[in-house]
Amino acid sequence: MTYKHVFPNSHSLTPEARRSNNLVSIITRTKNRPALLVRAVYSVLAQTHENWELIIVNDGGCRAEIETLLARFSSPLNGRLHLVHHATSQGMEAASNAGLKLASGDFVAIHDDDDAWDPRFLEETIKYLNFAENRDYAAVVTNSTVIFERIENGNAIELWREPWRNWREQADYKDLLCGNLFPPISLLVRKPVVDHLNGFNEKLPVLGDWDFILRLIQIGDIGTINRPLAYYYHREPKSDPGVYGNTVLAERSLHEEYNVKYRNSLMRAYASGNPGALGGVMTLIADLDARDRRLNGRIDRLEWLIQQHQQQLPYEIHRAAQGFDTILRVPRAIWRRMYPARRLIAQVRGRL
Repeated sequence: MTYKHVFPNSHSLTPEARRSNNLVSIITRTKNRPALLVRAVYSVLAQTHENWELIIVNDGGCRAEIETLLARFSSPLNGRLHLVHHATSQGMEAASNAGLKLASGDFVAIHDDDDAWDPRFLEETIKYLNFAENRDYAAVVTNSTVIFERIENGNAIELWREPWRNWREQADYKDLLCGNLFPPISLLVRKPVVDHLNGFNEKLPVLGDWDFILRLIQIGDIGTINRPLAYYYHREPKSDPGVYGNTVLAERSLHEEYNVKYRNSLMRAYASGNPGALGGVMTLIADLDARDRRLNGRIDRLEWLIQQHQQQLPYEIHRAAQGFDTILRVPRAIWRRMYPARRLIAQVRGRL
């Protein structure tokens, strides 16, 4: 199946049809984090594009607490909320898929409970995918701002913010093979693409978003909008243990473990289908490894030269100062010997 056969030509739609076909299914995964969930709900309600449905999946958290919290938003949500409860936690990817089963929109966005959007996020991303020249894009991603925070007494306190460092002007397949370049909050995907991918991989306790992106880009390209329309929040595990921890930081060792396991699984699948191709892969890896060793050798040599230079620098400055002193020694002696003449000249000029 090719991507262009999946989607209608949005250029041929009337403005009324475009508006009616621009429903966004927003899936929020949460568990016992009310202070963050409130912010997520406000983020959705603030969108200038109002044709959306919010599907919140409570993955094993306190049912009464979340229902009480959401009751405060019954009027502004205005029937656009779907709430799913899991008796026990089934994991982030299973929670995403539970939300997808209820999704009826034309686009899908994952809005985790600890992240947020600029009010124009949906408006700008939908506009981008509706442009005729972008109709073959499977999804679109915006730039992001990373916000560091801590939780005190149930309140989120911002510490500092910085631009997203992994931004790329083009969503290049080869770059994505090295790691996920885009946080989930910055991505809007066409619903038929999500359906074709059969959702998220529930076997992965982490890295599910990266796996989803890699399978997505096999179907079609991902457009980019270089504007920070998404806010990706981080909390340090030392200051925010437990349910408020950010998975990228709090579960770093698990990410490292499954990074290796995930790559190994892909290599096994590749080798089983193309056993003879491993020779080419091994040759390429050996060449890259040799280049890496040569580069590291040059870096080590450069660092040694810099260190030697730093050690010799005070001595060189001392030698240069001695040289200047030697050069000026004769002129200073002549100047001293000229003192009587200088005194006479001063008298003539009326200074004495």
